[in-house]
Amino acid sequence: MPRFRDYYKQFEEMDPAEVSRELRERRDEEKRRALSRVEPLDLTGSGWFEPPHPDAVNAATFALRRALHAPSDTAAARAAVADRFGLAPEQVALGHGAGELLRALLPRAGDVLLAWPGWQPLPDLVAALGARPVPVHGGLVEGDAAMVVLTSPADATGTPTPRDAIRALCTRMPGTTVVVDEALGEFADPGADAAGLAGELENLVVVRSFSKGHAMAGLRVGAALGPPELVGALAPSGGISAPAAAAVAWAVSERGTAAAERRRAVARALHEQLAEGLAGTPFAAAPSAMPFAWVSSSEEDGRAIAARLAAGQVFVAPGSLWGDERHVRAQLRGPAGVERLVSALAA
Repeated sequence: MPRFRDYYKQFEEMDPAEVSRELRERRDEEKRRALSRVEPLDLTGSGWFEPPHPDAVNAATFALRRALHAPSDTAAARAAVADRFGLAPEQVALGHGAGELLRALLPRAGDVLLAWPGWQPLPDLVAALGARPVPVHGGLVEGDAAMVVLTSPADATGTPTPRDAIRALCTRMPGTTVVVDEALGEFADPGADAAGLAGELENLVVVRSFSKGHAMAGLRVGAALGPPELVGALAPSGGISAPAAAAVAWAVSERGTAAAERRRAVARALHEQLAEGLAGTPFAAAPSAMPFAWVSSSEEDGRAIAARLAAGQVFVAPGSLWGDERHVRAQLRGPAGVERLVSALAA
């Protein structure tokens, strides 16, 4: 109470009009400060910017309420994923995220060829397990190796690896397991994803994620598709949680697949908006349907682009994370986010 008395005491000897004017001035100054404050915009991610579909949330919530007291049964989810990709259930393993499935697949020794650029943590993950990561930049992947891993569509460029190229790689290296990290597969052109090859090639494993196209990163669930002898031991002890299994079953249903296709169409429209906004400027981004853009400039390197954006409180992933000094990766967070990205680049 004393501090409030002291606050109002300062006005006791002042004229009421003067008191009112001083209070208005303080209020106006607070408004000016609030208007001048720029909220940071984090564009460092690579997944979908909105929450998951309400039906996916409902499926997970219902499973949580119904089955919290019992061990989860993932058989239905495995069967649904298998049906979605034209496989048998024994050709599907569900695990705690695509990253954990990749970790379980990786060898503990030898060379692992990484088609690069790819998922940024991969080299460190390979090295931590005892193998030697060998990035292969934009060229022909071949030679003796314990495993080959490629990301398609590639993170961070968004470039897909054609099916014919994957088939040729598996044929060229028959004694080597080829792993395709297809976390962004929902954003690939229809029929262009590698999942359709999982039942055809004996040395191919395709890893899918439900974190990117379905925005379900919090459920930590992914799927490995391939020959039973390669994926059979990947499922974690006890399986995945009942909410995760229910959400996965919905995601690969017709409604879930349609929802992912709508997100892809929105991503394509955001790229078109970005291209229109960057027209006539030194900046460019390759056309894509990814939820992010690979941005470059004819006048500045990636470090300068990132600094320019950071000055406007817009934060992106520098291309140097993938060994590329000319680009940055910027998540496309809806029309307003793209507009702000363009404005920050122009500034």
